[in-house]
Amino acid sequence: MRTRLRAAVPAGRLAAGVTLTLTAGVLTGCTENTGGFGGPTGEARQFTSAIATDPADSQGPAEPVSGAEPGGTLRLITQADFEHLDPQRTYTFAAMALQQTFLRTLTVFAEDGAGKVLLVGDLAENPGVDVDGDCRTWEYRLKDGVRFADGTPIRAADVAYGIARSFEETIDGGPTYLQEWLADDPAYNSRYSGPYTSGSDTVPGLTVRDERTLVFSFARPRCDLPYALSLPTSVPVPKAADTRTGYDRSVVASGPYRIREYLRDSRLVLERNPHWDPATDPLRHAYPDSIEVEIGPDNLAATERVLAGAGPDAAALAWDGVPQPLVNRVLGDPGLGGRVLHREAPSQWYLSINNERITDVDVRRAIAYAVDRQGLLATQGGEAAGRPTHTLLANTTIGWTDYPNPYDGGPTGDPEAARELLGGERVRLVYLSRSTAFGQATAPVVEQSLERAGFDVTVRYVDDHNPTVRTRGNEYDIYLSNWAADWPSAVSTIPVLWDGRKLGPLGNSNVSYFNADDVNAEIDRISALPAAEAGPQWAKLDQMIMERYCPVVPIYQDRTFVVGGDRVAGVFISEQFGTPVFYRAHLR
Repeated sequence: MRTRLRAAVPAGRLAAGVTLTLTAGVLTGCTENTGGFGGPTGEARQFTSAIATDPADSQGPAEPVSGAEPGGTLRLITQADFEHLDPQRTYTFAAMALQQTFLRTLTVFAEDGAGKVLLVGDLAENPGVDVDGDCRTWEYRLKDGVRFADGTPIRAADVAYGIARSFEETIDGGPTYLQEWLADDPAYNSRYSGPYTSGSDTVPGLTVRDERTLVFSFARPRCDLPYALSLPTSVPVPKAADTRTGYDRSVVASGPYRIREYLRDSRLVLERNPHWDPATDPLRHAYPDSIEVEIGPDNLAATERVLAGAGPDAAALAWDGVPQPLVNRVLGDPGLGGRVLHREAPSQWYLSINNERITDVDVRRAIAYAVDRQGLLATQGGEAAGRPTHTLLANTTIGWTDYPNPYDGGPTGDPEAARELLGGERVRLVYLSRSTAFGQATAPVVEQSLERAGFDVTVRYVDDHNPTVRTRGNEYDIYLSNWAADWPSAVSTIPVLWDGRKLGPLGNSNVSYFNADDVNAEIDRISALPAAEAGPQWAKLDQMIMERYCPVVPIYQDRTFVVGGDRVAGVFISEQFGTPVFYRAHLR
């Protein structure tokens, strides 16, 4: 996700965007990103982004891919199975990227692989009509001819039912923007608990006007709604086919492919959906006859197989990325050419500090001075894996500003600056680490850099890292966490990670357990601004949070680095997801 910009919209007009064409290179000092970003080696790159205002942009078919011919099987190799395929429970970019081949949403980011990004209507005729021009009432009308994989028409009620089931506590794990906005309450279940629990399909603020029309009504301006509806919360689900928590294994397709076979932890096979009409789809193609996901091999084995390119592996992508032992080999082989995909992603790693346990801001600042960012990044492949950062927002966010680091300890940390803040006290910290290879590699770096600065660190390794850190009242002081913006606006980062009013007992995204009244007030103020004005204001809030509170230590921004077989073509790293996407994929 790269940019988010929306101009004021006259009553009854389509949601409007301002097209950007900007150049970004190596960013230093106090530079600002208003839409572009530098690639992995800092080279200039231009792209445009907007919300479509011409209804023709939302119509199909998608422009043909030069040289692409139908046929063959595209293979994707990954170590771990998906947490969920149920769209309302999906919240990883890899799963969302694959879902784009067999599921459709109300809106979608249409990308050409060369930097052009346009938010268009997917199932909807356009990205949305802001009825009164104040972002409180939005209308969406479905295209004629959109169908499920069994041939039945997709109705507005199917989209509304998918949104309704996202309110269910048992259908957990997915984004919650839409639920919170419709209920006007972070505790959205207090207003509506979903169709299973309440016995009603009627979602507050959502009206099914007729077979093809949905109306969203909000208590306050929600100018980011067209972006939020590109998330899988808006995927239609036929009520009669809803198997509740079993829907992961029986998802009804609406895109160009459908699920032919799914063996958990083994393989997922997609085949063409005969009822998908490309004339309704502005984004997708279905060039491969099938897409097969092989689940099990780690990234070292997968990358070595793809580099060798024997048999079917010539048509495969090592989806989990190039591992550290193979980085130099891949980067140093000019013969690989376009088989290598390598660029910055909209996701960042933080050393999260549990602010309910570490209440002294100077202790948090000392942690920030002490951390060895370069050492942490080196465990993952160095510059090939990411770039060190000190801002809360990724540089792919509209309005991002590279303000001076308030706790500049250099690339490897400044233990003396940290000791000075601690005033001779030896503070004890309990660090929670993943038990995975990632955790085994990164935990010693965190431990050693903090010990050098005078902290007394105890490391504990666990298998259930994420559920543990998302539980309020956990017994840990610090832990590495990761976040990627769901769309290019800071709305999908700062309010999610640092609005303390949303804290609950379980499932928290705000894993630093940070809550400050002045920050919450600024979140409310900026969220109500027209999008074109909001970007720089979010950047100022980013700086204020870090300088005043230091609730986390930003470590590095990810770079996606994958390699494919020599028959794979048309795959590119999405501006939106920062991961490979497959709707233009074909085989040579």
